[in-house]
Amino acid sequence: MKLLLRLNVFVSKLVYAIGIVGVLAAPTVASGLTASEKRIEAFKQSRKVTVNTQTAELCFADTKDCHPVLIGESTPKGLYPLTLMATDKKGYGGEIIGFKEEEGMVYALHRVWNGRPYEKRAERIATGSISDRILTKGCINVSNDVYERLRKYFYVEIV
Repeated sequence: MKLLLRLNVFVSKLVYAIGIVGVLAAPTVASGLTASEKRIEAFKQSRKVTVNTQTAELCFADTKDCHPVLIGESTPKGLYPLTLMATDKKGYGGEIIGFKEEEGMVYALHRVWNGRPYEKRAERIATGSISDRILTKGCINVSNDVYERLRKYFYVEIV
């Protein structure tokens, strides 16, 4: 996937979420992180989503609500930081949320992609059948509402 622009949204997410413009340096604590850095890291961890590949669902850690997703057999497992990325590829709405890059490929969370109408992705994400929701090449497709919420999160854990 060719990307036009990679955006680092760490600061903008923090400004939006906790209303800070900058973090003042504080004395270093035993772990090597300042007290402010520890608070930021704790906040980021609270803004995590989990994708369960057995149930093809994404769950928000803070609100505990879960939503169906489209995944692939090659969707990589692990804990990944989320990075908002711009793209000019048709059908992605101008951006994706990348979580892993490997050999020139970007694995991402993005809105349901309908580039191949015969795949009927919009219908398949709504089905109760898990096997119907396993069809991507590794990316995770989500509804528009879920995507908008994901823009304010920092990590995805895929299990």
